[in-house]
Formats: sequence, C-alpha cells, structure tokens
Amino acid sequence: MKLILVRHGKPETQAGATPANPPLSALGREQAGHVGQYLAETAVDAIFHSGMARAAGTAQPLADRLAKVPEAIANLGEVDRYGVDYANAEIIRARGEAEWRRFLGDPIGYFGIDPKRFRSETLDAYADLLARRHLETVAIFTHGFPINILLGQALGLDGMGHFLPDYGSITRLAGSSLDRLAVVSVNETAHLSGRFSGASA
Repeated sequence: MKLILVRHGKPETQAGATPANPPLSALGREQAGHVGQYLAETAVDAIFHSGMARAAGTAQPLADRLAKVPEAIANLGEVDRYGVDYANAEIIRARGEAEWRRFLGDPIGYFGIDPKRFRSETLDAYADLLARRHLETVAIFTHGFPINILLGQALGLDGMGHFLPDYGSITRLAGSSLDRLAVVSVNETAHLSGRFSGASA
C-alpha cells in the first residue's frame, strides 16, 4: 500500500490557551486547497482523516475533486483528541525556553498524555489501514505526532519528535504492514506554492 500522509493546514489559534480541536485558519484553508489541487490527479483509492476539524478541513478539497467521501479514524488524531488544550510548536516556543525544553524532553507527556498509550493507539490505527488489502493508494490527513510515529516505526527510531512536518506538507511511505514499511519522502512542500496543477504518483 502507498500511504500519502498530509499534515493538516495551519489551524486558528489564539493568545493563551487554545481549546482542543481548532478549525483551520484562512492560511490553512489556502494550504488545503493547494494540497487538493496537487493530489487531484493521483490515483487515490480512499481518503482518511482523523476526524478533527483541521484535518477534515484539509481533506475536503481533495475529497471534493475526487468525489470521494472521507472516512474518519479518531486514533489518527493529535494529542488534543483526548480533549486537552491544543498547542503547536510555535505556541510552546513562545512560552519561553524552560517550557520548550520541557516539551522536548517528553513531547506527549507534556500534554498530560501517556506516551505509550498514544503511540499504541496510533500504530493500531495505521495497522488496521494497512490490513485493507483492496486499497493500493490512500491519502491520510493527520497531524504532526501521528506522522512522526509512523516514520519512527519505519526507521526504527525511539521517541516521537524527530520530525517537524510543515502545515500542508506531504510525507509518503509504502508497505504491507507495520513491520514492512519504506519511507519514500518526508515533508514535501513544493506544492504549497500553488505552481502545481496536479501530479500523478
């Protein structure tokens, strides 16, 4: 199976705490449009997203172009799928050096979430997808940590914060199971310039 992982577009955030599950910002909607345009000529068999507003919103332009109904998989959501406040890397950096170091030391635990549970649930969701043998290419609209988790699984890396995928970026993997994965690309962003009308993959 070919997996096209798309990080959601930039969400709407606010000063101070941002409640869980924020929607896309205006820039995020623009990024979603670029993703949809770029992937529209790809032979995608199915579209999945985490069910969170920013991932669902990013998936919608491609779903509209391909006339496909996306399927939500909750365990491909970010840490705020558990209801904790949302915070991205920019927000945490703005809290100061001490907070940033605390986050880097335990990226999932920083939010009060059990890292083992989060990783296990996320990998189980990917495994269930890989078991759908009738699908050859899928687009998965997800989040930074779930993308990190699958890349870490493929590359044999410990921890969950090795990569910082850009908003609207594309990461590609291929394989038949969690134990048989190959990384094809990481953090593709050229399509976000809007210069691409579509590309087959």
